[in-house]
Amino acid sequence: MRWLAIPVAIALVACGDNEMGDGVPLARANDLVLIAHQDDDLLFMQPDIIEAVQRGDGVTNVYVTAGNGTKGTAAANIRYQGLKEAYGAAANEHDWSCGWIEILGHTAQHCRLEGAKVSLLFLAYPDGGVRGEEPASLLHLWEGTVASATTVADRTTTYGRDDLIATLAEIIRQTSPDVIHTLEVASTHGADEHADHMVVGALAVLALGRTTAQPALLAYRGYNTSGEPANKIQPIFDAIRAILVRYEACASNCGTCGGSCATIDPTHDTWLGRRYAIGFRRAATGALRSGGQCLLASGALGDCATAPIWSIDAMGELATAQGCLDVAADGSLAVDACTGGPDHRVFLDDEGHIWSAMPPAPRPAMDYAHLDCLAPGSDGVATAALCGQDSAPTWDVLPPLATTARAATAITATGRAVRLGDLTGDGLADLCTVTSAGLVCAPGDGAGHFGAAIRIGDLPIDPESLAIGDVDGDGLPDACGRASSGTVCALAATGFAGAPVSSTFGDQDARPDTATSLQIATPGEICGAAAQGVTCTPAGLSFQAALLSSWPDPAATIWPADLDGDGAADWCATTSSGPACGLAAEASTTTDGAPWMYASGGIAETVPDDPALTAVADIDGDGDADLCAIDGSDVMCARSQRRAFGPLATLLEAPVAPTALWLGDLDGDGRADACVDLGDTIACALSR
Repeated sequence: MRWLAIPVAIALVACGDNEMGDGVPLARANDLVLIAHQDDDLLFMQPDIIEAVQRGDGVTNVYVTAGNGTKGTAAANIRYQGLKEAYGAAANEHDWSCGWIEILGHTAQHCRLEGAKVSLLFLAYPDGGVRGEEPASLLHLWEGTVASATTVADRTTTYGRDDLIATLAEIIRQTSPDVIHTLEVASTHGADEHADHMVVGALAVLALGRTTAQPALLAYRGYNTSGEPANKIQPIFDAIRAILVRYEACASNCGTCGGSCATIDPTHDTWLGRRYAIGFRRAATGALRSGGQCLLASGALGDCATAPIWSIDAMGELATAQGCLDVAADGSLAVDACTGGPDHRVFLDDEGHIWSAMPPAPRPAMDYAHLDCLAPGSDGVATAALCGQDSAPTWDVLPPLATTARAATAITATGRAVRLGDLTGDGLADLCTVTSAGLVCAPGDGAGHFGAAIRIGDLPIDPESLAIGDVDGDGLPDACGRASSGTVCALAATGFAGAPVSSTFGDQDARPDTATSLQIATPGEICGAAAQGVTCTPAGLSFQAALLSSWPDPAATIWPADLDGDGAADWCATTSSGPACGLAAEASTTTDGAPWMYASGGIAETVPDDPALTAVADIDGDGDADLCAIDGSDVMCARSQRRAFGPLATLLEAPVAPTALWLGDLDGDGRADACVDLGDTIACALSR
């Protein structure tokens, strides 16, 4: 972040000095935050990190640079103190223990809030300046202009580029995180970004590539978010700003260190009002297409109709039946034995970039490009090339389609009247609907095909209200829906005999979209739109309506689901500017919906306001519901990041525009798969 001048006298309150003793070792942390400067996390990654602190599962923040501008250790130390004030306030605990630790022979300052399981680790590499103009900047280290630099700290050490990669890899091993939060990995959203931010994002990717860890990885955009729509509603903004101003009081001298600031730099308020991050997919299977051609096993680009199926496996290797893609030091590609290591590991982000875990060769003019990515070559052969602002090719992952003739299923219904769910009890999702004969399902075979429909049980409901999920908590899917008198369910435990369970969602509180909004969002919670708002009927079969939110526009499409993996029902609704969502975990703060869709270039992504063309389900097996929609002939999905959706990415490509979308776990692997209605044919793609 930009440096703000600080009077030297304030440095007397700083936490870092050479008299500190040994620090406590690093500990396991659910969330590992790898950032460049002492306010990158507070400005660009909230409320994610503050909420992680408050959950108490362990947070370790690693600040790669001293954030000192050109002002020495006193300037760095006062920023460290500001972080202690901010995170102490977030955790409601201030008993910090600070000391020196060694990581692979490199000395770093470690401040620990043991009761809250919060660590602040300061590597203290010199601040490089916004454009990387300082002599020992990370950018110059990347370009090879300097081979190493001495830290700005009361106990110094020296880092070369490989030292930094190895040190961060060791931190990943010691903390064993479930989630890594970092910054932009390259300038793929415009030039307005701090050079230190992008190099640290690249460092995070390269360090993770040297481990066998498979955490979720999020890369947060920084300066360039100022041109995007604000997406933090006032109650959330106010809560995180109250933490930021504790840091600012120390770091920018806008108040007394230990207190807070009434006003801060307006640019900081602008950044704080926005949160945009890119996720990385830990699994994907399909043909790889870029620029109309697909990647062949030879590394050449060719006809997609004959291209092999590639998959990213549990080790992050990109594999075909012939072996795994190997990236050589010169960027050339080959397929050989799957042995692991950074030369085999790739990172596929939600925008479609495929980044290599091999460090790029140092060269001049790396200002906006810091990693190699998979790129089509001008000679028709793919290569690993330096990617960033000027060139950052993207790839679609296109899984093969399995098709079933509609006539073979004997199901004539379509749109919202059809749902996917395992009602035959074999662990594989079936294609189900409600007819005059009752609840019927075409059994799924696990590969995306369906047999002839069979009768499952009684369920006298509006067919378009059909919802499938575990209602009674026995681990078996049930079926529910709306009747004029209220909610009716057919439970697996009672042989799918339909019976009334609640008056909620009956005619007395019906809204225009009630029939199409019902969803079993979590075990025991049937949610939808009622007269008083977005509502759930929770607690097993002793249903009582519980309000989730003040109701949005009566014509809005509602998607109830667990968006953040906490086991509680959340919700999204369409608005004129894209879906807005609310979390049950925030209900004490606000029940208003916050904008959740990703934006780029000032334009937020949208999905159709049509329940037949949209669906929510967990497509990647992380426990969070994702939002998918039909866009032309494609099914596009935005993965949940527990605070917002990431960019829309292709999940399925159909030969013609589908008229309906259904999500369900076809193969029993814990991930929702996609099926679409193509008229005479039902086509499905597995998300593995």
